[in-house]
Amino acid sequence: MTQTMSGPAGVNVVVGGAREVTKKVSLKDESKDAPFQEVLFKILPAAAGSAIEFYEYGIYTYLGKYMTNNFFANGHGGSIGMWAGFAVPFVLRPLGGAFFGWIADRHGRKLAMQLTISIMLFSTVLQGCLPTFYSSGETWGWFGLVVLLFIRALQGLSAGGELTTAAVYISEVSPRATLGLNLSWMSLAGVFGSWAAAACVVVLVELVLGEEAMMMWGWRIPYLTTLIPGFFVVVGRRHLKESDDFERMMLEEELRKSELETGSNPSVNTQGPFAELLSEHKMALFVGTLGIGGFGALSFIPPIYGVQFIQQSRDIDNLSVTVSQIISYIIPAVLSVPVGLLTDEWGVGRVYGLSMVLGCVIAPIPLLNWWAHVPGDQVVQTLYLGQMVLGLLMALSTSAFLWVVELFPIRVRTTGASLAYSIGLGLFGGLGPLLSDIGNTMISPQSLVSAPAAITVFSGITSAMAIYGSRWAAQRGLMRVTHLRDSPY
Repeated sequence: MTQTMSGPAGVNVVVGGAREVTKKVSLKDESKDAPFQEVLFKILPAAAGSAIEFYEYGIYTYLGKYMTNNFFANGHGGSIGMWAGFAVPFVLRPLGGAFFGWIADRHGRKLAMQLTISIMLFSTVLQGCLPTFYSSGETWGWFGLVVLLFIRALQGLSAGGELTTAAVYISEVSPRATLGLNLSWMSLAGVFGSWAAAACVVVLVELVLGEEAMMMWGWRIPYLTTLIPGFFVVVGRRHLKESDDFERMMLEEELRKSELETGSNPSVNTQGPFAELLSEHKMALFVGTLGIGGFGALSFIPPIYGVQFIQQSRDIDNLSVTVSQIISYIIPAVLSVPVGLLTDEWGVGRVYGLSMVLGCVIAPIPLLNWWAHVPGDQVVQTLYLGQMVLGLLMALSTSAFLWVVELFPIRVRTTGASLAYSIGLGLFGGLGPLLSDIGNTMISPQSLVSAPAAITVFSGITSAMAIYGSRWAAQRGLMRVTHLRDSPY
């Protein structure tokens, strides 16, 4: 008896009897011939989901003073409590990465992206509806604080699978020659663009309402505005088609099962994505985790925590701080597309390695020391100049998403990338501000090497070693770092 299965992109799988199991495959990559407009319609709904993720991180940090006074003041944790709340989603991200990565690798990228954006939108909007100590008293305040931490944990679970699943999907529907350019939309529409958008929204609401109204109820508005873009992302993802790469993989899975059932290939691999990742791709997971750590530190410590920590010892108003953070994120958002083109021309390994060396290893110590010692009448101008420098350096880290996706083959691509990204971002980026705040109690901000500078440099050295060490290992056949395209790298 012969069974023929047909699939996308000219795939035909013909399964015969016990001695004959053959596969006829015409692996035409339709994305190579697809017009740019068609590819763009696939990219934007996927990339825009990360905007919700980082918009929530942005408004939580930009509203730091209001969040502290509403949820953590008067013996409820203070600034350390606020930064601990910031870290909560990052602690849960690896679990979310494993869970939603498994869904994406077994049941489809589209399903995983639909689930993550729905949970993320719900948890973000709900944060803007909670009672607080400042507005509702002690009893309701405790209720609000507990629910805040719970839904931020829920946010972390969904975020663990959001960005990397979208990055994998974009990489699989894009022509190989323009992977860097197409994945740069993750930064333009999401990672960096959303931070800049969050800062603009917070500044606008502050200017309209004033500090007292912001403290009482105005801080809720940025959370509630998430409904508008979130609605369009949810609708847009409903109309996405599954990637051809994934559907071809599923047909190959059917072939493997048939081979196992007929006994024609008893050694066929039947492991699930998580088991296969841990048994066959441990080095890639280790390298990816350490390599992404510097990206997390560069994104969250100098431009966000570093500025607020300098504000504690210098006379800088809140508006100037927020405007400086708009500068630090709008520059990499604008430059993300040119960096994507550079990645396609020069290679993702080179671009990402350069971003870690310049942004995490070389810049933090002199920059934060400059901010801490500049004369008082120059502090705001210096803050803006420093954030411009950080913005230029962060732009190069647009290459991080393609770099981590490249490390894993298709069968474990989403699970591997999600775990590596989530663990690395959580350890070095999510916990970075909290560890910096604790470190400030032991190291003076006026020291040559302040606590946030030391943590950022350590993260950068670790990531640079992982990036360049993996190149060395790949050249000697110890691991593979290019599962999507071999060149340029």
